[in-house]
Amino acid sequence: MKRRPSSPRTGQKPKSEKRLIAARKNGSYGGQERAVRYDHVIRAEWASWGGQAVLAKYGREYFKELRKRRTHYFKYSESPVIRPNWRVLAAKRNGSRGGMRRAELYSPESLQDMARLGGISTRNRYGNEFYREIRRLRKYYLKNYVTQKTKQKWRHMVVDLYKAESNPYVRWAMRLYLQS
Repeated sequence: MKRRPSSPRTGQKPKSEKRLIAARKNGSYGGQERAVRYDHVIRAEWASWGGQAVLAKYGREYFKELRKRRTHYFKYSESPVIRPNWRVLAAKRNGSRGGMRRAELYSPESLQDMARLGGISTRNRYGNEFYREIRRLRKYYLKNYVTQKTKQKWRHMVVDLYKAESNPYVRWAMRLYLQS
């Protein structure tokens, strides 16, 4: 079969070449294009055809063995399109084992000291701006969360107001606050 050259007048490519280019381009989306175009019922039917073919080829025991070897069960909130990286999962699992082992071997005081030293080295390496960026990104704060620095600012502000206030009742309330 001869390949048809592109038209000299219009500069258009033949349909088969357009399809090939589109398939390569859409293939990088990993099935997302198909998911957008087709209903979930049709996709489920296609998936069942694939499962039935594997069942006919390998038998029921194949699926039982696969389920036994599974170590990571997906959450309902996870996207079925984005698969987790198995290396990352193994590293997390091994890291939690290491953390449990360290917790068994060391006292709470030494663990706290290690955490403090880790924080100091992080501050020396990245600077205070690193922690400011983390706090800016934080979306949730604990109830009644106030930093030590903010408490000191409030205390200085109340002392200044106490010195300037002439009303004895207000001064009495401020003195109660300062004693707490």
